[in-house]
Parts: sequence; structure tokens; C-alpha cells
Amino acid sequence: MKQQLQWFAKGAVMGIADAVPGVSGGTMALITGIYERLIAALAALRIDTARQALSGDWAGAWQRLDGNFLLSLGLGILLSLFTTLSLMHTLLEQAPQLVWAFFAGLILASLLVLMRRHRWQPIDALLMALGTAIAVGIALSTSLELTPTPFWLVVAGALAISAMLLPGISGSFILLLLGIYPAVVQAVSEADLVTIAWVALGCLIGLLAFSRLLNALLARWHDRVLGFMLGFVLGALIKVWPWQAGGDWLTPQAYQLLTGQSAWLGGCLAMALLGALGVVLLTFKS
Repeated sequence: MKQQLQWFAKGAVMGIADAVPGVSGGTMALITGIYERLIAALAALRIDTARQALSGDWAGAWQRLDGNFLLSLGLGILLSLFTTLSLMHTLLEQAPQLVWAFFAGLILASLLVLMRRHRWQPIDALLMALGTAIAVGIALSTSLELTPTPFWLVVAGALAISAMLLPGISGSFILLLLGIYPAVVQAVSEADLVTIAWVALGCLIGLLAFSRLLNALLARWHDRVLGFMLGFVLGALIKVWPWQAGGDWLTPQAYQLLTGQSAWLGGCLAMALLGALGVVLLTFKS
């Protein structure tokens, strides 16, 4: 039971992270030491596993899926995601600098932990730079304004869940780039089950396809893939800079002069330290 509660707690942390555009639950999975197990478990969601269950070997299929792990983690993700999505949306409207500062500290501390753990080879520096360039390119992309039709809801769900599996890229941020994020937030707030179902279908499709690809890549080029992913984590920092206005990244003083609003410098530093402390707690004994 203790192990299941730990998995549930780690899932809750992943869900909270993915509720914020620009922050990745995949990063949380990496720093808490469950990333590769998660990808392997998701990759086991295959037709032959379903056949095994339908043939009556439920215990074998459950073990093959790492069912206890996936169930505990999934419950934590869903519970925290649905309970914090509206809250995070409100906080980003009322106190965006403090929210971004918290996650900036969390991501920076996560990056330092992951870099220290990594088994470096010369090529990893190049791979990390490539991953950073891709993440920055995504962060700087112009947002689309897609109509939330069933087709685009499915596409958005597939892309968002695929991004969620990658450290440094947020599923919520992908929804924001596609212009679907407000519709999803509204659907969750109003319990619009039809919209939620279309997004969930896309998530299922993306999950089945992308997890198998990632699992194969990790099995063949484990350390190189993780080196590449470190670039995604580094690139995510550009999205969580606390003092942004009109698409520009500003100093606290310039932000205050341009917007006429308080930069909350002291509060941002405190929140960044709190985020870093959260990483220390998450990685303790992991």
C-alpha cells in the first residue's frame, strides 16, 4: 500500500505540472525516477495484451501492463489535473509572475538534478543543444486558433498527450498553441462530457502510438535519448520566465516600467526557491 501511495503522489505531481501551459509532467516523471517504467508500461498497451486478458489470463495481462503502477499513477494524474486545471487558470490570471517563478525554480532545479544523474558522452552536448532548439522553437511558435470540432479535439488530444510524455514540453501548452486550451478548460469546468470524450479519444490514440516509439528508442539508445530530452527541459525555461509582456522577455525593472504593475521580485525569488525545494523533496531517496 505504501508503494501505491507513493506512485499516486508522483502522479498527482505530474498532473499539477501538466495543468500549467509550459510545464511538463514528463519532467516530473524523470526527476522522481519513474519515467522509463511509465513508458514501458504504456508501451505494453497492445492488442496481444488485450487478447491475453480476453482469453481469461487477467492476472498475466495485469502484470504485463504493470497494472498496479499504472492505476495508482493514473489516478493521481487525473485527480490532480481535474482539480487544479481551473485553479491554475485563475492563478495565471491573478498572479502570473509568482506562478511562473515557482515553475522556473522547479524546472531549473530539475535540470541540475537530471544533468548530474546523466552518464555523459561527447555527443550528448550536441543532442542536448538540438533538443533545446526544438523546445525553444515550439515555445516561440505562433498560436493557432483552431475551431474545437471533433476532428481537431482528437488531434489536439493526441498531440497533447504525446507532449506530456516528453520532459520539458507541456500538454497544456500544446493545447494553448493550437487554440484548443480555452475550450478544454471550459469543458472541464462545465462537465461537457462530449468535448472531454473527443479529447480523451485523441489522448488514447497518441498514448498508444507515441509510448511504443519512445520505449523502442529508450531500449536502443537509452543515454542518448535522455541527453536529447535534457535539451527539452532546458528549452522549457524560456516559457516560464516570470516577467513577460507582449511576447517579450523583460527584466523585473523593465516589466514594472512597461506594464505599470509590480514585478513582485521578492515574491518571485521566494517562489522560485520554493519550486527548487520541491525538487529536493521529490528527488529525496528517488
